[in-house]
Amino acid sequence: MKKAILSLSMALMALAMTISSCESEPPSQPNSDKLLGAYYFGGGYFTLVPNNVRADLDGMKALGTDIICIGITENDIKYNEANIKFIVGEAHQRGMQVYAVPSRMAGITAGQPIEPPLFGYHHPHTVTIRKDGSPIIRKSHGILSSFYHPEVKQYFLDMTTKMVSEFDLDGIIWDEPKSTYIGWQDFSSLALQNNPDSSYVKYIQDFAQFFSEINLELKKQKPELTIVHFDEACRNDTVIVESAKIQGLDFYGADGHPYPTELSHHTGNRATKVLPVYGEKYLKEARKNNLKTMMLVENHYLTGEQLDHTEKYLPEIIQYDVDLLLYYYYGFYKEDTERNMDIIKKNISAFKKL
Repeated sequence: MKKAILSLSMALMALAMTISSCESEPPSQPNSDKLLGAYYFGGGYFTLVPNNVRADLDGMKALGTDIICIGITENDIKYNEANIKFIVGEAHQRGMQVYAVPSRMAGITAGQPIEPPLFGYHHPHTVTIRKDGSPIIRKSHGILSSFYHPEVKQYFLDMTTKMVSEFDLDGIIWDEPKSTYIGWQDFSSLALQNNPDSSYVKYIQDFAQFFSEINLELKKQKPELTIVHFDEACRNDTVIVESAKIQGLDFYGADGHPYPTELSHHTGNRATKVLPVYGEKYLKEARKNNLKTMMLVENHYLTGEQLDHTEKYLPEIIQYDVDLLLYYYYGFYKEDTERNMDIIKKNISAFKKL
């Protein structure tokens, strides 16, 4: 009997030591300095189903998501106020922040692609002019307005300050500004007035100044607001260097596909729209300008072959030294939606544990 009691006592002591060891040295703890954000453009605007949104938010939270990024267009501000507030409120209840992605603003920003930029249709005189004198009107997204035009600046200020004042936002994301594409440099009279030599470097510096002024006004309105700026990984070095100097930024980086250049399906300069090497150029400039780094994994609109590439290389991408990593929560796809999200769910939560 004494031997049995002694054996039981020793077993309990061993179990207690094991439990203590497990408690003092957890196998994997999240890195509190890293942030994970989800591009959530499927919030059900116009036909929002509350329980579906709650389930989505719970799913993102389970992956370790800190920030929900919702696209907001001009029409959303007018007609989806209640839906936006619902998503923001539900996210905040779960301890997640909400960043707005001002989308298709005057044709300049990207983001949620569900409507063409209305501003240009009502203000056609603000259109960007090519060197040959022709206006830049995209078949897919309408008029690209000029950031040199004072009405465009006022529009940006009006729309974004309204977003910040009406919705309890924690941040703003400037997504892939289209004005930086070298083929769309502005040669309008206002552009030439400010840049008579038509210098591309000066043009991009003026672009950076435009966003600096918007950012600083937003910071005056809400000093704690976080502002993120990123561009496509295929942009040239002038864009990468000068955009990193935009004032009022907290995070700076790039978006692109999560696999190497040789596997890209694009042609021309967009063949480099990949995070390895080209996306990392943005990270270098961010650090040089004392900004936090970010990357958006473009896991949307992928073919089955591209999903194969993503599945293979995403584990490497999430090991980059990045402060903020964004991914698409569902979104729009070419093939196999569920497989796409399975790849994300399998890998993305490891980012904060590295």
